[in-house]
Amino acid sequence: SDLTPGVRARIVSLNFSGDLHEKLVGMGIIPGEEIEIVQIAPLGDPIVCKVGGRSITLRKKEANGIEVETKSNELPLFLANDGVYRVIDLRGGRRFLLRMKALGIERGKTMVVLRGRYSVEGREISLGRGEAMKIWVRRIENVSEEKYTKS
Repeated sequence: SDLTPGVRARIVSLNFSGDLHEKLVGMGIIPGEEIEIVQIAPLGDPIVCKVGGRSITLRKKEANGIEVETKSNELPLFLANDGVYRVIDLRGGRRFLLRMKALGIERGKTMVVLRGRYSVEGREISLGRGEAMKIWVRRIENVSEEKYTKS
């Protein structure tokens, strides 16, 4: 239930027993299978996902019991762990794009995520959850965060 539309993940385990476990397995929700969130209802429940080429609607409480690991190396900035990332896409309207440009966030720029805080070119910036969900990034491997942060 923490994934956003467009992020692909691999199902690791189902934290259910009994009838609900059997129902989910019968729908193809099994460990090792790929799952992608397609759409989330305005109030967060239900969630439409794609598993094995089929669209399946789940309640949020059912989705909460499905443990996954992200498969894609592209994800929204909000879901990024500590590390150095390259901005690959900005998925918002004109106002959003203008605000990001004013903050120095553009495609190809490098961002650092450290303890839930974001910085660009050594300058810490403040972003709301919604904004951070619209900034898609790819982790840069084997790069020291010290290079991108102020001393």
